[in-house]
Amino acid sequence: MIEEVVFGNIQMPGELFRLIIAFIGVSAAAYYDLFNKKNVPDTLLRVFLAVAFITNLIFYQEQLFLFSLAVALFFSAIGYIFYRVGQLGGADLFVLASVMLLLPIHPSFVGMPFGMPFIFSTMIFAGLLFSVYVMITFGIKLFRQEKRRPRFAYLLMIVPYAIFSYVYVTSILFSPVYFTILTILFAVLIFFLVYKEDLSYMLAEKIKPEYLEPEDVIALELMDAEIVKKYDIKRLATEEEIKRLKSLDVELWVYTQLPPFIPFLLIGMFLALFFSRSLLFM
Repeated sequence: MIEEVVFGNIQMPGELFRLIIAFIGVSAAAYYDLFNKKNVPDTLLRVFLAVAFITNLIFYQEQLFLFSLAVALFFSAIGYIFYRVGQLGGADLFVLASVMLLLPIHPSFVGMPFGMPFIFSTMIFAGLLFSVYVMITFGIKLFRQEKRRPRFAYLLMIVPYAIFSYVYVTSILFSPVYFTILTILFAVLIFFLVYKEDLSYMLAEKIKPEYLEPEDVIALELMDAEIVKKYDIKRLATEEEIKRLKSLDVELWVYTQLPPFIPFLLIGMFLALFFSRSLLFM
């Protein structure tokens, strides 16, 4: 099945309709993610997922249908792990699954030589934009602060990366596109490692448990380790966890300033339609 989709030059039936539905759904979710304090209505998310599945049935193609389910289930399982540790929002998970069902591979006009999942290139572009945005936005805020607690020891990682860069640039496998992507990701990684503590305090605030909302991410690393262990405080604030925490006399550090991701996913989808071929070795 996988070989037939990836190397069989299969075209998605109803790909224009799939694209329209995907962009409408992601645009609606991005609007709420951006202008409604990252609260995307559950009804919208469920309807989007249901419409994505029904669209797959309407434009049924056996290999592609099974492939889309496999891709959606596999990456949703991985995404759920990130969701449980507070690295991915529940809305993000629903939207990603819907996109994977609607667009399991790139549309034919993109001109990809094989059936690579559309979500791959989308997440590369979205992840890069999101990382750069966060680094620039919070970097500006950070350097306006008088007191900073940088960990300059992490800058030593530049040495092995410089060696890697020299070897890679002079090799026959060198690709300017991949090298640019790797360099951006490395710069973002160094930034977050050096200023991890400052960024954590910048993104979080101390609140009472009664002000918690479902899917809030608790900054356990900013809290007293003994309190976290004593009350078995989890990173992700589920409804059950919130009820339990309300009965405790404890203040919590919660990440309340995390930027929304779905708008970047929307931009990543646009870029994937026009620049996915640039991600391949030419």
